[in-house]
Amino acid sequence: MEIAIVGLPLVGKTNLFDALTAGHAATAPRGSSLEPQRAMVRVTDPRLQALAGAFEPPKVTPATVGYVDTGAITGGAFESGQVTPGLLAALRSVDAFAHVVRAFESDRVPHVHDSIDPARDAQGLDDEFALADLQIVESRQDRVARELRVRKDPALNAEAAVLTRCREALEAGTPLRALEFSDAEDKAIRGFQFLTQKPLMLVVNIGEEQVGDDEVERPLAAWREAPNTRVVSLCVELEMELSELPAEDAATFRADMGLPDEAAMDRLVHESHCVLGLTTFYTAGENEVRAWTTGAGSTAVEAAGAIHTDFARGFIRAETAGWDELSELGGYAGARDAGKLRLEGKEYVVQDGDVLLIRFNV
Repeated sequence: MEIAIVGLPLVGKTNLFDALTAGHAATAPRGSSLEPQRAMVRVTDPRLQALAGAFEPPKVTPATVGYVDTGAITGGAFESGQVTPGLLAALRSVDAFAHVVRAFESDRVPHVHDSIDPARDAQGLDDEFALADLQIVESRQDRVARELRVRKDPALNAEAAVLTRCREALEAGTPLRALEFSDAEDKAIRGFQFLTQKPLMLVVNIGEEQVGDDEVERPLAAWREAPNTRVVSLCVELEMELSELPAEDAATFRADMGLPDEAAMDRLVHESHCVLGLTTFYTAGENEVRAWTTGAGSTAVEAAGAIHTDFARGFIRAETAGWDELSELGGYAGARDAGKLRLEGKEYVVQDGDVLLIRFNV
């Protein structure tokens, strides 16, 4: 799973990427035409550590989220051709967006619009993405209409209907992420990789003096309530500095500053999981304790397939317990003795925090 970090120039996109990766990943300079930079970020997970304490394996593997540091996108970028093929391909291939909007004031860092307005900037990029999507919809509609004039095809009729629905929404200023599509509709448009259909996380970049100020997000109240959208506020510059410190020093600094114990970067990574609609489950044993991610609502056999295709192909059942139960009871033996280890079949819907012991035969 990958999330692209997008936004206007000088809003803190690359600083956010550096903070997320603790400065260890190569990044393209601001304004560079180089290809977008990618990095995988480990998810800090107390549940995983608790399981590791119970099983004491030699290997502990956390879940990860991929981030892409993209070039800045300004107004009219898609129509003017400023969005390079490499950038457009990166935008279309990711699973969600982290749109950095600026709320901090600074005399030394100018704003491209000469004023601070997070809601305006958030809407501006959404409008750009809507224009890009609308171009694809109109082009495909024309082609489908030509094909329908020469042959009857129920699949094309169905595609035409969902394209019309998409066009009406985009022309009304409604992003496609706000619409609900049936499985058939989603399959018909999945290949277009519409930008406004991707889940969105608005990252409000605040100044140090704004940390803890609930009023910062007030202009984005409508976005907070929008479907498949989340809003997170953090001071990117401060978090970038903290990411470069040893963990103990960073914790001390947070305490001195009155900041929450959880690093804002950790919260952002967890919010990324939420906006992607992911469920975290675990496998645990004497050799490894590992966190896995799957889509919310996934069945046991689908989760087994995320581990290995053979597990899904030869799935028999899953022995299941909550991470907290296994941690408290010291592993599978204690969970069995306490009657906490359940047997679940293929159709069991995996819950966040489940530990799965897959039984299979191939």
